[in-house]
Amino acid sequence: MKHYTSILLKPTSSRCNLDCTYCFYLRKQEIYPWEEHPSLSLDTFEVLLNQYIPLSSPHLTFLWQGGEPTMMGLPFFEAAVKLEKHVAKSVNGKANTLINNAIQTNATLLTDEWAQFFKRERFLVGVSIDGPPEWHDLYRVDPLNRPTHSKVMNGVEHLRRHNVPFNVLVVVNQSNVEKPGELLRWFIDHGFTDLQFIPCAELQPDSSSAGDGVVSAESITPDQYGQFLNILMDDWLEIGWEKVRIRWFDNLIQMLWGFPSEMCQLAPECGYIVLEHNGDCYPCDFSVDDDWFLGNINEMTLENIVKGEKYTRFTGLKSKLHSDCKQCPWKTLCYGECPSYRTINTGRPDNSLPYFCPSYKNFFGEKYKLLEDAAIEAAEYKGLVIPRDPKTAEERTRTKPRSIMEIRAIAKKENVGRNGLCPCGSGRKFKRCCATYKVSAYRDRPA
Repeated sequence: MKHYTSILLKPTSSRCNLDCTYCFYLRKQEIYPWEEHPSLSLDTFEVLLNQYIPLSSPHLTFLWQGGEPTMMGLPFFEAAVKLEKHVAKSVNGKANTLINNAIQTNATLLTDEWAQFFKRERFLVGVSIDGPPEWHDLYRVDPLNRPTHSKVMNGVEHLRRHNVPFNVLVVVNQSNVEKPGELLRWFIDHGFTDLQFIPCAELQPDSSSAGDGVVSAESITPDQYGQFLNILMDDWLEIGWEKVRIRWFDNLIQMLWGFPSEMCQLAPECGYIVLEHNGDCYPCDFSVDDDWFLGNINEMTLENIVKGEKYTRFTGLKSKLHSDCKQCPWKTLCYGECPSYRTINTGRPDNSLPYFCPSYKNFFGEKYKLLEDAAIEAAEYKGLVIPRDPKTAEERTRTKPRSIMEIRAIAKKENVGRNGLCPCGSGRKFKRCCATYKVSAYRDRPA
């Protein structure tokens, strides 16, 4: 049985060379103590490969995260990539299996050698930066409470020197949430144009939900995040959607084209396999706890893990929507958002509203028309045909696009003249509709 899924590897568990004050995963040292020096062995990785490759091939995606994964050292990663290729060839009988590796790093340990490796092995690299030094260094500090911004930027220079493609992960927190315009401009001024923003929402240690306690000092409120998204959207469109990639906006546009989101928090279902350093598996890195322990690959097969009752139950949590979600006009652009934010808000991941629900209602209520217009314009550049007249979010996400070339081929086959109705169904004359699309090179860039 094939079961296409991504593998999120935690090779050092939560072990990290930084001590970011908002990091939820640092607390996992209660489960995997650092004094035991948690480290993924190549033997355990080979066990994973022998189980994962036949289960998910040809879609093989390895996401390396931490803690700080580069603490494993470059020789480990060189050996791991070599092992991926060897096992893939032995299992599939061919050497050209497409293997995708991605790594999320704080960049403070990067060198020219790391950058050369990433370039040679085609790693997708994500670097964590929260903006200029005065904002970044407020929470992203080392264990001695020293700033880290300059070390991060030095790591970035190694990547740039060797032309390594990378994106930037920005945690939206109390240091930067009130300054979305300045934040975006700082990134652009420093040459960062592939961005991902994720909101910080963490509970105080003694709180079970935001309803009966308080969130951490670094966390933002739903009102703050809603305003952040509104301003960010305006500034992004003013700069040009084709010049700056913002992952959340890109995924919304992709969904308005009728394609599924590649971000799990916007998809109808979620869940992937988190592999801890010792082979323990969990369905999400927000759910690395005893309640969601799925098993260990040294004791049971990955196929049995993903077919098991607990993993199946987890992947079904997101579809258990609150009654408000079922009636919401933005349901197909959100699907109740990430279950972890539901847990933060109410203490439970199913049949409840997420912490940032008011943020999304605010954003979509104010910006949907601008988002729809951007989707129509971007589709034209992509060579796709979607309805140009206004549609609801549900209508757009349920309508599959066709290519301009396909529409033009239909027009030619059916002898549709320039003054005839366009075969795309817009009700417009062909000459004022699909015949006028100008497809650009942007169509080759990923959505």
